[in-house]
Amino acid sequence: MTAHTTALRARNNTVLETLARLGFAAYGVVYLLLAWLTVQLLLAHRNKGVSRRGALHELARQPLGTTLLWIACGGFAALVLWQVCGAVAGHAQRRGAERWLVPVMSAFRAIVFATLAFTTARIASGPRSGGSGGSEGAKGWTAQVMSWPLGPVLVGAVGVAIVAYAGWSVFKGLTDRWRKELEPDGKSGNIGTAVTALARVGYAGRGVAFAAIGGFIVWAALTHDPKHSGGLDTALERLREAPFGMALLGLIALGFACFGAFNLAKARYLRPTPS
Repeated sequence: MTAHTTALRARNNTVLETLARLGFAAYGVVYLLLAWLTVQLLLAHRNKGVSRRGALHELARQPLGTTLLWIACGGFAALVLWQVCGAVAGHAQRRGAERWLVPVMSAFRAIVFATLAFTTARIASGPRSGGSGGSEGAKGWTAQVMSWPLGPVLVGAVGVAIVAYAGWSVFKGLTDRWRKELEPDGKSGNIGTAVTALARVGYAGRGVAFAAIGGFIVWAALTHDPKHSGGLDTALERLREAPFGMALLGLIALGFACFGAFNLAKARYLRPTPS
C-alpha cells in the first residue's frame, strides 16, 4: 500500500473527518473571539487598555471554558493529521508548481494547528490568571534571535514570511481558491453566496492583520530593536494610533468575524477527500 493510498484512506475515515469538522468549528470560534476583542479595542478610549490575554484565555474564563478548550484541543490535533494526510494524498494529484506548493502549505497549516493544540492544552491545564498575552512572548523570541549572529536577518526573514502569508491569504480569498475545500452544497445557491461573501471578506481581513504583524517584525529587524515587534494585540494597538487606523481596525474586526463564520460553515460543508 502506497503512502498516498494510506493517507487517502485515513482522511476518508469517518472519525477523523468528524474530529476535523470539530477542529474547524473551534478555529472559527477563536476568530469570532478575536473579532470581539478587536471591537473592544476599536471602541476603547486611547488612554484605556483592553484585555491582552488573547482569545483562548478569554474562552478559558467563560463557563465550561476549560471543557471547551480540551474539546478544541482535540479538534486542532485532528486537523494536524488532516493536513498531513491532505498533503500526502493531494500531492500525487497535482501537476507543475502546485505539486510542491500544496505539501508546503499543508505542512505550514499543520504547524499552525499543532501550535494551537499545544497552546490550547497549556491554557486549559494552567492557571487562569497568569500571562500577559502573545506580545510579550513575541518580543522575547525576537530579542533572543536578534542577539545571534545574523539574528536581524533571521528576524527579518520571519517578518517577510508572515507578510507573504498575509498576501497569500488575501489572494486565496479573492480568487476563491478555498472553494476546493467545500462539498457542492457549500458552493451553490443562497448558501454558496453567503459562504463566498464570508470567505472573501474573512481572508482579506485576516491578511491585513497578519501583514501588520509581519510589518512590525520587519521593522524590528531593520531598527535592531525588538520592542518594535509584538503579537497580534500589539499590532492592533499600533494600528489604532496610525493614520486611518480606526478604519483598518474595523476592517480587521469584520474580517475576523467573517473568517470565523466561514470556518463554522466549513465545518458543516467540509469536503472529505483532498482536492
